Amino acid sequence: MTAGPPLVLEPQRPVLLLDIDGVINVFQCSLARETQIAPHLPALKLLPGLNDWLARLDEAYTLVWCSQWGALVNRDMAAAWGLGPRPLIEPLPEEDGNASWKALAARRTFADWHGPIAWVEDGFTAEVHAWAAERLRAGRRTWLVDVRETGLTEEVTQLLLEWAA
Repeated sequence: MTAGPPLVLEPQRPVLLLDIDGVINVFQCSLARETQIAPHLPALKLLPGLNDWLARLDEAYTLVWCSQWGALVNRDMAAAWGLGPRPLIEPLPEEDGNASWKALAARRTFADWHGPIAWVEDGFTAEVHAWAAERLRAGRRTWLVDVRETGLTEEVTQLLLEWAA
């Protein structure tokens, strides 16, 4: 099973890192609908409008999955959301199981990328905040969007689209 297509960074196109649980799978939101995407996966709680929001974000950003779901996102979920496979941020074997693997992987993946990065997550680690602060000090546009209370919503999508413009 391939993880995802290679990450191609375009100088004028911002990157959007998207987590799944707590961002797209909004178990914290009572308005979400339980949805079975694949018989071998647990049901996800998705908000109405998700496919439209992802399509709009996909037009403005290079979407990159940054989630524990790994290759399952591309194999089983992305098509259900109207998307094809997208690149993945994944841990190296030595990072797997490390609570800070996302920060380590983002630091490694985007070490030489000077373009803008927005990251939507339901709770950032201190290591992610440190990475973002380093990028900002270097003059690299970086925005950490914490959606732990709401998940990805129409309002969050609109703010992301405005930031990308």
